Amino acid sequence: MYSSRDGGTHCCKNTKVVRHLVCQHRIEVELWPAKAEVYFCDEHDVDPVNTYVRFEAAVFNGSTSRVEWTVERAGGGPAAGSIDSTGLYVAPPKGLLPYSLTDMVVATSAEDPLRKAVAFVTVIGHGPAPLPPAQIEIAPKQIYLYYPEGQDNAYMDLSNTMQMFRAFPRHSDSLAVEWLVDGMVQAGAGPDPWFLYRLIGTGSIKTTTVTARLKNHPLVEDAAKVIQLNYSWPGLV
Repeated sequence: MYSSRDGGTHCCKNTKVVRHLVCQHRIEVELWPAKAEVYFCDEHDVDPVNTYVRFEAAVFNGSTSRVEWTVERAGGGPAAGSIDSTGLYVAPPKGLLPYSLTDMVVATSAEDPLRKAVAFVTVIGHGPAPLPPAQIEIAPKQIYLYYPEGQDNAYMDLSNTMQMFRAFPRHSDSLAVEWLVDGMVQAGAGPDPWFLYRLIGTGSIKTTTVTARLKNHPLVEDAAKVIQLNYSWPGLV
């Protein structure tokens, strides 16, 4: 029964009210692998394939499967590694980063920025092999020279009164060399790796030390011995 506008009462038979409900599933993003482990990109003695990982994302209930890839640092702060538009995560160089860190890889639906999925990638390693300590080597290590004057030295060729030394710096950020004779820095020598040691005048038999040292590592040096002689011409009185 129901009342009409005219005030009358009418009988209603087999009347049904039908309501249609429309259900729309929300967008969901799935990301894999959920966890991964890689090495720093400059890790020594590691296969480069172990310094990156590719992530895949699937979008459900959306009109597009496109996602935006980003990387965040687990616990906050800037991300260490990077990821491209295809989901390829590349580990960073070691630098001053800790031995182990964790980045979060985030795939966000391009259709709904509130729908996203997160995966974790752990980066480990010590980075490049440490450089060996700085070194320097001098050559030759020992020579004999003659004074140009006195005794019978005048009969000697002048080539026997001088010697060119060469220094070989290794594992140094600078190749500048300081040259010393018996501990005294030779102001006119260096920073190149060549040094001409020359005898002048006359003198007694003695041993002189010629030293080459790295200018930026003054404790790194190597020395050669110069034995200084007088020449005696056979048969001369």
